[in-house]
Formats: sequence, structure tokens, C-alpha cells
Amino acid sequence: MATITHRPDNAPARKWQAKVRRKGFPSQSKAFASRTEAEVWARGIEAEYDKGHAVDHSDARDTILRDLLKQYLAEAVPRQKGREQEGYRVKFLLRQPVTAFSLANLTRSALVAYRDHRLRSVSGSTVRHELLVMRRAIEYGRKELGLYLAENPLAWIRLPDENEARDRRLKPGEEERLLVECQAARAPYLPHIVVLAIETGMRQSEMLALTWDRIDTARRVAYLPTTKNGQPRAVPLTRRAIQALEAMRNARIYQWSREPADGPFLHVSATVVRHAFMRARDKAEMPDLRFHDLRHEAVSRLFERGLNVIEVGSISGHKTLSMLRRYSHLSMDHLLSKLE
Repeated sequence: MATITHRPDNAPARKWQAKVRRKGFPSQSKAFASRTEAEVWARGIEAEYDKGHAVDHSDARDTILRDLLKQYLAEAVPRQKGREQEGYRVKFLLRQPVTAFSLANLTRSALVAYRDHRLRSVSGSTVRHELLVMRRAIEYGRKELGLYLAENPLAWIRLPDENEARDRRLKPGEEERLLVECQAARAPYLPHIVVLAIETGMRQSEMLALTWDRIDTARRVAYLPTTKNGQPRAVPLTRRAIQALEAMRNARIYQWSREPADGPFLHVSATVVRHAFMRARDKAEMPDLRFHDLRHEAVSRLFERGLNVIEVGSISGHKTLSMLRRYSHLSMDHLLSKLE
């Protein structure tokens, strides 16, 4: 039986309290601004009880999205492959006002307002990833923590489109200028990881995780047991890539580390590489170049060397033709040479 109580001393939004009690079911209560809202809510709870469903919404009302994100960051993110990037996004979201909502009060309109506000200052891809982080955190709460929500409020929010594929390639002379600045940088690993990226097309995370026992210089191959798409693969190493790896055996970076050098780049974080690369590329006067563009460059060069789609995919790790096409941009000079 539902009880509706008027509480005039409370805040305007909590003047009417609905309480539902029934034997064999948990007692539930909630405050509203009007009696009508309280009665509608109480009838909904009683309808659930009539069906034999004991649904307790109290956890969703009491759990703030910010608190759930903190728990998701501490418990779920460390187990993910992209934990560093996921962690950055969670920490950013923790500072946003939208995460002050409880899960039960996180409306679609609040999420749409957040999406549209962010789109005024950052790209669609950035906002898309932020909303997906929130969606994953809420799903973690529902499936792993047992928080009751009839649906994930992010499930029906339109996500912004991904940015169009970048087609940035190294122009004539740019590789040389870039490597000159990398050599001059106070980061002894930088020129070698840049060369390795251009020669192999490996992702930055894959290069940073390389260990010496998975690099066979005699057979000229590097073994990657863990990759972004979940499939291990072997990457052939050009002579130039071998030279870059061998140079890392005696790089100054190992003189700074107290730990054994188990891999060429194990003691460098992605953040450190990113900032060192950005400084070098700025000095080389190519501010629009990103480290990930080197992977685009490598894949395009593989095609220009005459490798077919299957061969390039086995090296780069792309599982679909559409993704491989996104990363391949053949130079106009190469195409024209085939037409002459």
C-alpha cells in the first residue's frame, strides 16, 4: 500500500514523499515536488510488485555518477588494454558537472546538453569517446556491481561521428628534418622509435611493450603476443628497423634506469614519448604531424612496395579491408608512375 505524505518544511523539490510497503518486498520511498509525481511513481512501484518483481531503485538513486567513475577507474580500467587512454578520459570526466547526477537522475537531456556543449570546443571523435567511457562505466555498475537501472541512459543518445580519416603523409624532406630534431632531442630513444614506426607500422603501444626475448634479429622478426585487436602477430623487420633496435641496446636511457633493460622502450611511457615527439616535430616545422601518422606512412609505403592487401594486413594487424583503406594513402607520384 502506498502512502503519500506532505512535508511542507522540506525543500520545494522534496515536499511530497511517497512510500510503498508490501509484505515480501523491500520498502521503498522517494521525495517529489508534487503529489501527482509521487502518486505516479508509487503506482509504478506497485505495478512491479504486482508482477512479482522486487525492484529496488535505491542504489541507483544513491549512487553518483562521479563515484561510479572513480570505482570504475580503480577496479575495471587497470584490466583493460587501453587503460592509459581510458584512465585519462575518466579523470577528465570526473571534473565535469554532468557527473554530479545520481544514476537515477541522469536524464537524456542532461547528456545531450553535455554532448552539445563539448562539441563546441572539441572534435566529434573526442566527445564520442567520452560518452562511450560513461556508457562503459554505467554498464560496469549494472552488470558487475548490481546497480539497478532499467536501461543505460547512454544507450539511446546519438553519438557524434568519428572524424574523417587523416591522410597526412611525410612530404619530401620531412623525414630527414624530423630525424635531425629527434637526434638533437634530450630523449635518446626518440629517433629510434620514430624509425621503427616508419619501417614497421607498429602502434606506439606495441613498440613500447616490446621485450628483447620477442625480437629475433637473426630472423628479422618481432613477435607481438598482445595487440589492440586481440590477435598476436609477427612483424617483419627491415634492416633499418634492426639498426634502430640495436642502437637501443646501448642508449643512454638505460644508464638512468635501475632496472634491467628487458626491452628497447620498456622504461618510457606513452606520455613521455608523445611530448618528446611533439617538441621535435614543432622544431622541424611540421606542427600538424602526429605520431600515429607514422603508422599511416608505414602502411602506405608497404603498398607502394608492391605488397598485396593480405600481406600488408598481416604486418599492420588490420583485420578488415575498410580499416586498412583508412590507414593507406598512396602518394600521387607513385600512382602517376603506374599510369605512365
